[in-house]
Amino acid sequence: MKVFDQLFKLLDKLAFAGAAVSVGGMLFCVTLQVVARMTALSANWTTELSQYFFLWGTTFASYIAARRGKLIGVELIQNSVAAPIKRGMKFLSWATCAFFYGLVVYYCFVQLPQLMGQTTPILKWSMGIIYIVMMVGIFMLTVYSVYMALEQLVKKPEESTREKTVEEILEEVE
Repeated sequence: MKVFDQLFKLLDKLAFAGAAVSVGGMLFCVTLQVVARMTALSANWTTELSQYFFLWGTTFASYIAARRGKLIGVELIQNSVAAPIKRGMKFLSWATCAFFYGLVVYYCFVQLPQLMGQTTPILKWSMGIIYIVMMVGIFMLTVYSVYMALEQLVKKPEESTREKTVEEILEEVE
């Protein structure tokens, strides 16, 4: 399990850095756009770039939210059933997420050669670059979802009933 802890610490740092750069870049672009409008300068590229930063930031923040247990979930039924059934339901939930995220990454990868030939309207960047950054964030979600699904299978029954506290999750992330 030490290997997985180190892997997720590395992925956490990557996600935090990606989210920070994306949010910072988005704020910079929007501020520059406001200044440009007030001074009658042209900075039409800021709108497009801020949208890409928003997409990238959301992708990385989704991984961070998953790691902290903050994604939207309905646990009413899970909490009202016996521990073995709860484990099975958690496994099914995480496995479904992993399958979906994996499917998204796969189809993005399949479409990547075609996307590399397309360019963005204003910046004239390859659309493949936009998708590659998103694929990294979604791949991180896939890896974490697979890990969580497998963890439900290999955990001892008494371990699976105990939920992590916010402090434990924050300690893992930092």
